[in-house]
Formats: sequence, structure tokens, C-alpha cells
Amino acid sequence: MDFQRDSIRSLSNYETYLVVKQIHETNNERENGKRGKKGQNRTLEHCNYGLNTVTYETLKYLEQTPCVEQNPNIITQFYNVVKKFDLKKNEILQILNLRPTTPVELQLIIEDSETRLTEIQSNELIDLIRTQLPPVGGSNQTNLPNETMES
Repeated sequence: MDFQRDSIRSLSNYETYLVVKQIHETNNERENGKRGKKGQNRTLEHCNYGLNTVTYETLKYLEQTPCVEQNPNIITQFYNVVKKFDLKKNEILQILNLRPTTPVELQLIIEDSETRLTEIQSNELIDLIRTQLPPVGGSNQTNLPNETMES
């Protein structure tokens, strides 16, 4: 199967979440609506079993990430705010998905970050991530591991 290069692009976790959620809901509707004669659509059921498992597990994982709290406005606003750092689109996408909380995590995402960003810019970017992107559940989850380690 040949793919056109123009149709391939990276997705944010939010976009992936929406697609997987739609597939999962569509499969559930089919499951609930196809209860016909015994043995009918047996091949289709067998083929969809793997897809159902993948969509369910992916959806379950993504629901535990900050992407469920995001929306197109938040993503657009974040993109516009971080444009001043002259980051590549894939770097912004990874920041959006991973939500780094330390300069070290940021260095792993941004190629040649030592030369492209100053320490002040790195800290400013970390602050923007904390303020612009919503954490899971509306509270700052990034501080939880540190608090439990100190106890």
C-alpha cells in the first residue's frame, strides 16, 4: 500500500484521543446494533476484536494524561505563546504531549537546546507550560511525586 507523503503528519495526544474515542464509540454502536442471527457477521466480529482492544487500551491510557483537559483553544493559544522561542513544530508537539516540568526534560525534547535557548528562556518556557497547559484533574499533578518522596 502506497501512502501519499502529504497525508502523513504528527498528531497531538489530544487529536489522537479524539480519533480513538470516535472509533471506540463507533465500534460500541456497531456491537450494540448488530445482534442479529447467531453466527452472522462472525468474521467481522473476529477482525474487530483486535481493533477494539487497541482502541480501548489507547483510550484508557490517554484518559490518564493531560490531553483530556485540553481543547483546540488551549492548543492554539499555547502554540502562539511559544512561537517566540523559535521551536520546531515537532518540538512544540512533544512539549504539548509530554508537558516537561524541568529544564532537563526540556533539553531531551529540544534539539541543541543549550545553543538555542538560554537558561532564562528555558525557565520561562517551563513556566509557560505550567500556566498555559492544564494538568489532569485541574490540579498540578507534577508536584505530587516530589511531595511523596520528601515524606
